[in-house]
Amino acid sequence: MLTIHHLRHWYEPKLPHAVFINGQFVGMMKDHDMRIEMPAGSYSLKVQFGGLIPLEKNGKSIDLSVSSTEQIEVPQGQNVLCKFHDRERLWNILFDIDLVVWIVSLFVTMPPLYKIISDVFFVIWLVRLIIIRKRYYKITI
Repeated sequence: MLTIHHLRHWYEPKLPHAVFINGQFVGMMKDHDMRIEMPAGSYSLKVQFGGLIPLEKNGKSIDLSVSSTEQIEVPQGQNVLCKFHDRERLWNILFDIDLVVWIVSLFVTMPPLYKIISDVFFVIWLVRLIIIRKRYYKITI
């Protein structure tokens, strides 16, 4: 049996994650755990959040998903526990703080330097997210 466990803090929302085994979709993980009965063998486990956003009717789309893939071994008659969590916890905390300050800035006049720093931070965060989006989660066995 394979158990997949999502480690997250209390302030993180319960977002659904798609689970793929050897490239085949096996289900949506809506809570902390997902259990899958599997025969012994070597498998490719992929956990993904998000997906494709269609641009046109002819099939063009933008992939806005974040995911990670890990090779796992399931021994005969044993349970395997795979845990995954967000690698970008510190970046997300900083981004959340910046988001709160940005909302406050809608009601309170902030110094002009704040706007520059906030915009630069957002661009750095976005570029980093795009670069690591295929290894966004850390999967441990």
